[in-house]
Amino acid sequence: MKKVHYLSDFEFNNSKARRNVKLTTPGLMQILPSEVLDELNQTFANAACLEGFSHNNKPLKRQRSNRSARSTASSARRRQHDDGCVTCLRGTLHCYNVCILIIGCAALGIGIWLLVTDFGARKVTPVVGNQLYEVTTYLLIAGGGAVALLAFCGCCGTIREDKCVLSFYGTTLAIVLIVLGVACGLAFFFRSELAGHIQGRMKQTLTLNYGVEVRTNAENKRLTDAWDAMQRQLQCCGVVGNFTSLEGYIYYSLNTKWITSQKSTNQKVPESCCSSGDVKICTGEADFNGPPRFFNSELFKQTNPFLYTNGCYDALIKYLQTYSAVVGTVAAVVPLFLVFGIIISFCLCSRVSGYGHDDEVDL
Repeated sequence: MKKVHYLSDFEFNNSKARRNVKLTTPGLMQILPSEVLDELNQTFANAACLEGFSHNNKPLKRQRSNRSARSTASSARRRQHDDGCVTCLRGTLHCYNVCILIIGCAALGIGIWLLVTDFGARKVTPVVGNQLYEVTTYLLIAGGGAVALLAFCGCCGTIREDKCVLSFYGTTLAIVLIVLGVACGLAFFFRSELAGHIQGRMKQTLTLNYGVEVRTNAENKRLTDAWDAMQRQLQCCGVVGNFTSLEGYIYYSLNTKWITSQKSTNQKVPESCCSSGDVKICTGEADFNGPPRFFNSELFKQTNPFLYTNGCYDALIKYLQTYSAVVGTVAAVVPLFLVFGIIISFCLCSRVSGYGHDDEVDL
């Protein structure tokens, strides 16, 4: 009988031998149970797969390591480039904020001056019967104040590199741009529509409202103050025309309700029609053979050196055209600077928000 060797024919200490194990006894296949043979074959197959995987995995690890190194280097270069861009944008935005602060304060100052001057926007509205000029002035004040405030907000957002602050800054600049654009449009529209009904409105208010029950009637008081402010500021008297016109300073004596309340004083024109000098001669209270007591130039050649003899219509049109053009120009120029600020703020915002995204990809 042939001797059977079970373990001596297998060299299990050598992985290569385990893969190439051979049965030296031909009858071993008949002696070993089929379950044992299947288990041995499965063990040898698993050992071969593990060794092959370990051998093939070494290049994969090296490849993964090289890719990680390249990604890290690329991230470093990109970070260095982004840092340079952010520094440039931050410096530009700082300079821009200084400029826009000055511009905003200038727009705010112009708007306030146009509102509170002797014959400002609040006094113009009752005379012309149109609120566009006053609304435009308020929009200019609001826009200038918002721009000045946003300049400070932009400085804070730039220093902190805060995405939320920068986004708020850029968005609010866009809103202010729209507001100032509306103000610009209203200013030039008002300028083009001035002459349509102003003269009729001036005649109506001077005839019916000027100087009438000013202590009890708030609207008449408002109109009277507006007329007085206009005549002092524009150095005019009456509605329209020169010293020969019946709608100039003579209009007070011929058509207004105001003249009926001046019988005790014998005034022919209000004191707002007078320049510095003798007020009694100017208003007609003193004995003077000339205007405003006598306005027939053929009979009385003497002129009144203290009386404004030109009507207010032409001077008012010129005044409003000039200052509405100022408002419109300021409201048009400021948005040009705002567009530049909006672009810079959103560019810086995108750079700041991009850091976190790059780091996540590199990891």
